[in-house]
Amino acid sequence: MLSDNCYAVIMAGGAGTRLWPLSSRDKPKHFLKLFGGRSLIEMTVDKLQGQVPEERILILTSVKYREIAQSTLPQIPPENFVYEPCLRDTASAIGLAATVLRTRCPAATMIVLTADQIIEPADRFNTAIAGAANFLETHPDQLVAFGVEAVAPSTLVGWQKLGEAVDFPDCEVRRIAAFTEKPERQLAQQYLDEGGYCWNSGQFAWKAETILREIDAHLPEATPLLANIGQAWNTPARDQVLGELFPRMPKGSIDYKVMQKTSRACSILLPCSWQDMGTHAALAERIGTKRDDNFVAGPALVLGKENIVFANTGQRVVVASDQLMVVVTEDAVFVGDRNTDMKALVEYVSEQTPEIV
Repeated sequence: MLSDNCYAVIMAGGAGTRLWPLSSRDKPKHFLKLFGGRSLIEMTVDKLQGQVPEERILILTSVKYREIAQSTLPQIPPENFVYEPCLRDTASAIGLAATVLRTRCPAATMIVLTADQIIEPADRFNTAIAGAANFLETHPDQLVAFGVEAVAPSTLVGWQKLGEAVDFPDCEVRRIAAFTEKPERQLAQQYLDEGGYCWNSGQFAWKAETILREIDAHLPEATPLLANIGQAWNTPARDQVLGELFPRMPKGSIDYKVMQKTSRACSILLPCSWQDMGTHAALAERIGTKRDDNFVAGPALVLGKENIVFANTGQRVVVASDQLMVVVTEDAVFVGDRNTDMKALVEYVSEQTPEIV
């Protein structure tokens, strides 16, 4: 069990647009029970068992998911759900979580997890986060970004250039010499060929006070807003102040706004398998069945090759073509391919027919 000042913060505020139409704005991917009757957010909480008690797990999500979040995770105390009134991306979300934690425990250590990744086995993952928590007790001014082995020139993740080792006996800690979020493919291939790089997993660890100082350094316009939210947090004015001020927070991810700019970043590698369930292809490989070079999930007959088919409906689906991405739900049918820019597509669809996203 981690020390009493260690908290896990699970980020679950996004709409999961890259998995549309399986994932929708009303029920995003991390709440979908696609994994043997379990959802991604439940699996994320499960892997913390024996390491972080439920009273020290915070769920950071959108106010629109209040009901589904609490019904999915009834074991988490209601006061541990932090609801964003609107989406401002991860820098502002993490700033909000750090502000809330600082009101509870000024010396709080945050283990920041995303709710859309599968990391196994849990015991190795927990060993890594315990090492990070111990490291931060002796190096409280540092930011830890958990890395994973780079196995392909991915443009969907951040890349860490690993620098010198930090003297720490519990686990291997390396300085991050450079942090590049989602590079172009040519640059990602260069990183892979050169070696000395790893992927950024999207999981972090830091002191709440430290990340707030870093946000102040790189997003100073956020600091007075967060300070006022913090002052009102344990008062009857909380919801009013949060609703008025949070929409004024700057947009941007923690990766671009802080991690690419800070000089305090360190890396601890996760000795685990790591799968980001952010794309149909990744999800299909996890829950689908391989049939004649196709990945199929649900009642579907697929006659072609290299297709990915999700039949998430009572109707049977027949695909007689090659290299398609087909997703069928009760509300929508999507036909595209692996190269479809889902984020851009959903933005377009939401402008034309917002009721189906």
